[in-house]
Amino acid sequence: MGPLPEDASKIEATTNVWIVPLAFVSHVRCFLQFAKLLARHKLTVSFFSTKGVAKTLGLQATLECWINEGLDIHLRYIEIEEPDFATGADDFEQWASVFRQQEQRMDSILKQASGLGQSKPTCVISDLWVPGVHESTLKYSIPAWIFSSFSLGYTASAAYFSQLKSKGILKLPPSPLDTVSQEEFISLPGLPLMRLCDLCEEGFFSSHTISQFANRNGESVQKSEIIILSTFEELEPRAFRECKVLLREAATKDKREARKVYPVGPLFPLSSTPAASSTANEERHLCLKFLDGQADSSVLFVAFGSTWQLAPEQMQEIAFGLESSGQSFLCVFLPAARTALYPTGNVFDIISPDCVSRTKERGLFVEGWVPQLQILGHSAVGGFLSHCGQNSILESLSMGVPILAWPLFIDQVMNARFVVDEIQAGLEITRDQNTKGLVDRKEVESKARAFFKSEAGKEARKNALRIRELALRSVAENGSSYKSVQSLVDRIRGLAA
Repeated sequence: MGPLPEDASKIEATTNVWIVPLAFVSHVRCFLQFAKLLARHKLTVSFFSTKGVAKTLGLQATLECWINEGLDIHLRYIEIEEPDFATGADDFEQWASVFRQQEQRMDSILKQASGLGQSKPTCVISDLWVPGVHESTLKYSIPAWIFSSFSLGYTASAAYFSQLKSKGILKLPPSPLDTVSQEEFISLPGLPLMRLCDLCEEGFFSSHTISQFANRNGESVQKSEIIILSTFEELEPRAFRECKVLLREAATKDKREARKVYPVGPLFPLSSTPAASSTANEERHLCLKFLDGQADSSVLFVAFGSTWQLAPEQMQEIAFGLESSGQSFLCVFLPAARTALYPTGNVFDIISPDCVSRTKERGLFVEGWVPQLQILGHSAVGGFLSHCGQNSILESLSMGVPILAWPLFIDQVMNARFVVDEIQAGLEITRDQNTKGLVDRKEVESKARAFFKSEAGKEARKNALRIRELALRSVAENGSSYKSVQSLVDRIRGLAA
């Protein structure tokens, strides 16, 4: 988690670091841990969130608890019209609206703060996915740094693509479904050879609603003096090695100081028993009680993140596939997208009651929020069927749990390729493009079995445990992330000196 100064209690807070995540739950959750890390080093932190996300995550209560522990961290609200994803999380028009509103609102806040003397932030650390905040911060002559809650591979690829496209070297087809995207391979520094459709997330293609934001991300990375990452160097050694070479060469060419990359993850606790972390006054979650009754490394945990809502027919196929597999499971769904057939979006209006009944001794279906990190740290969990969001990958591998990859969008396809092909800590679900990506129950059944019984599954488990050891070392005293955090904190204090 990074070092604390020996005499931390004696250091006066002379900074005001503004932390501005994209107003999506998964981003805010990751940024919140980073904000806590800075506050633990006696830096003053202002954390920006919308009221809707703050309510969902209970930010007010969390920050009040941290303040009572002596941390100087404060919640500030960004007033925007928040989206309603009840009809499907793939409504990218709503995504674009969030990006646009947040950038405009933060521009007004930064403009006002730039002339207020002592209230002016020491620096603004903003999300890769709200490039306008970075642009506004620079406009008002405030130090502006980028925090990416994505892998270095994805972050660097955004910069590479931006540069190649601006020079006319790379011309992407309009869509990832184009034949060229499906069949042509490309290699970028530090990344394995991939198809264009796997390497370029869909937002990079001109046909996509959020393409203007995705492409500006790369420009922000190129302009930012500092790039902070929630990953750790030992997880992506090739990407870090190649990135450092490129940054040095670019600096020499432009006759400037090289951009600095600070990997500071994993940002969450790496306790070997997070499942037991509930306090005496806290009711143990239903999921953890279920796992207590299962054999070690026997349960497949199934979850698709905090944003994406699966189609009802896909949820049915998953449920029947898990039943047929004979494998123990814990399956978590968000409420489904509301349709004419399923107007409530209630998971248990969709999954067959007979399926639930037949699997009740070895399986559990859950709707809504669950304590994912505690689940992944439970001894009964032997695998994670995941959408391959970066937060989920870091949490799973840092707990030594291999991944059954089912990527959905944005960086997740690249993440899946990395987990399966590069570090070989997972297997992959096969999606049939002829059925618009629907995965049938037979594929779920066969991969769930293979994950626990095949040699490939055993190898993935061994590699996941190896990565856990690397994660533990990275945050231990004098580990790579430990030293990176100390260097970053010193740099922030230097701005206020």
